[in-house]
Amino acid sequence: MAKDINVKVDKRIELIGVCLRLSCYKEKLPSLVIELKNYPYLEEVEKWFAPFKEHKAIKTLNEIIKTLSFGYDAPVFLMLQVDDNLNFHGQDRYPFATRLNKSPLVLKFLDELKDFVKVSKFDKFFDSHKEFYNSEIDSFNKALPLNDVLPFMRKLFHKDFADREFNIILSLLSTSGGYGCSDITGKKFYCVDSKRRDAQNNASGWGYDSRAGARSHYLHEFCHSIINPLTDKYIKQIENFEIPNAEKERLARNAYAGNVPIINEFIIRAIQVCYIKDVNEDYSQFLSFNEERIGYNRKILLNLAEKLEEVKNSNSNFEDRFVEIANVIPKTYASLQKEK
Repeated sequence: MAKDINVKVDKRIELIGVCLRLSCYKEKLPSLVIELKNYPYLEEVEKWFAPFKEHKAIKTLNEIIKTLSFGYDAPVFLMLQVDDNLNFHGQDRYPFATRLNKSPLVLKFLDELKDFVKVSKFDKFFDSHKEFYNSEIDSFNKALPLNDVLPFMRKLFHKDFADREFNIILSLLSTSGGYGCSDITGKKFYCVDSKRRDAQNNASGWGYDSRAGARSHYLHEFCHSIINPLTDKYIKQIENFEIPNAEKERLARNAYAGNVPIINEFIIRAIQVCYIKDVNEDYSQFLSFNEERIGYNRKILLNLAEKLEEVKNSNSNFEDRFVEIANVIPKTYASLQKEK
C-alpha cells in the first residue's frame, strides 16, 4: 500500500525552470515565469546561469517555443518522461507528442541539454542548494497536512495503490503549477506545484490555505493520472454534448477546450466536491468558483458527485462504472437544455 505522499524538489524540474528563464519563454508567457521580490534563490539562479544564455540548448529551446506549442504543462511533462541522465524513453507516450508534431527539435534540445548541464555545472548548483530545498519541503509539509488524501482515493477507486508512488514536486522557478501527470511507467504519479505570491509580489509560501478546498488541489492533480487514461480509453462510449456558449467562452478563457479535457476536469472537480464533503467542510464556495470563474456547471458537478458517491459506497470496480459516470455530463447538459 502506498503509505505517504512524497514531497520533494526534483532536479529535472529545476533544470527546465532554469532553461525557461534563459529562453524567450517569459516574453511569450510572462505570467508563467516567476518574478518575485525578496526571493534570493532567483538572484542566485540569474547570477550562476546568465553566462549560458547563448548555449546551443537554449537556442534550440527558443526555436521550440517560437514554432511549437510548448507552454504551461508541456515543459514539465517532458522533463518527467526523462531519466536522471536526460534520456527520453517515453516519446510515444509523451502527451504532447501530437502538439509538438513529433518534432526532432525536442530530442535535439534534450541531447544538447546534457552539455548545458555539464558546462554550467548545474549539478553543483543544485547540490549547493539542498539546505534551501529542504527548508521549502519542511515549509510545505507544515502548511498542508495531506494525510487524508490517499485514504479518500482508496475508498473512491477501491484500490490500495500498492504499486503506485505519489509525489508532489515543488517547482521553485515557476508561478504556474498544479500540473498532474505520471511517468513513462504509469506507476509514479506527480503533482508539480509552484510558489504562491501575495499582492505585493512577494513569495508567500505554499498552498492557498489548509482547508479541504485547497488540499483537494493535490487530489485533483493525482486524479489526472487515473481519469485521463480512462477517458481516452472509453471516449467512443461517452455521448457527445454541446456546451452553452457563455460557459464555453469561460472555459476557453481558462485554457479548457475540447470535450475530452472538459470531461476529465468535470469528473475530477466532482471528485473534489466528494472529498470536501467527506471531511465535513463546506463546498459551496468551491462550486461557485468553478461555475462563475471557470465555467464548470454547478448542476453537472453535483450530479457527478452524487454518482461518484454511489460508486464509492458500493463494491463496484471504478473502471466498470466509468462510462456511466462520464455520461452524467451529456445527460445533465441535455436536461438543462430542455428546462430552458
